[in-house]
Amino acid sequence: MAEKRIFAGKKNIGAETREKLLNAAEKLFIERGFDGCSVSDIARRSKTAKGHLYYYFKNKESLFDAVLDRHLTAQRLALAEAAAASGNMREKVHSTLDAYVNFIEKNPGFPKLIQREICSGSKSVRKISAGMAPVHAWGASVFEEILPPDGPVSARHFFFSIYSMTLNYYTYEGMLGRLWGTNASSESARAERRAHLHAVADIIIDRLAGGEALPEAVASKGGKIR
Repeated sequence: MAEKRIFAGKKNIGAETREKLLNAAEKLFIERGFDGCSVSDIARRSKTAKGHLYYYFKNKESLFDAVLDRHLTAQRLALAEAAAASGNMREKVHSTLDAYVNFIEKNPGFPKLIQREICSGSKSVRKISAGMAPVHAWGASVFEEILPPDGPVSARHFFFSIYSMTLNYYTYEGMLGRLWGTNASSESARAERRAHLHAVADIIIDRLAGGEALPEAVASKGGKIR
């Protein structure tokens, strides 16, 4: 019985050490990018021995994969709940927006992490793309009921626009606070942003679903609503 308790204690310590490494690595990857920090930097930030990193992870690349997988798993779980929601198009879009906003607020490092890697053109972009592909495919499918598969008003463009509006606010919160003279990360500011996303989505959905005439430049390129 005593042996089992000791063994369980070691497992808990191991899990804590691994979590420390993941948290420290995530912060450094956000601050400096994958190529801008070393294994030694991560060990120092996590206040663990360098050998611990190689015990739990093969190398820095596998540690980055673990950080990324942790976020992508949380993202999939958040959107899976939205995917199961019933209702009309407006309600489905609202559910999707709320689910994604909730995910980002619980994982605030995610937008900065992926955008830093994408902008730097690092070798991690391929992994990020592979991880995001199912999300974007699903997101586009949500809007296929009222939008064509191709063209300037296609389902994929619409989903990406909504996705970007949601993601970028959290990337630029610090700058927005200075521009607007408010605390952009406060609960009230975030609630206002959520309401804005709903409003913009509703305007677009109402226009497209209502079959209103498109701007000439769009219509001339074949962007017709089904």
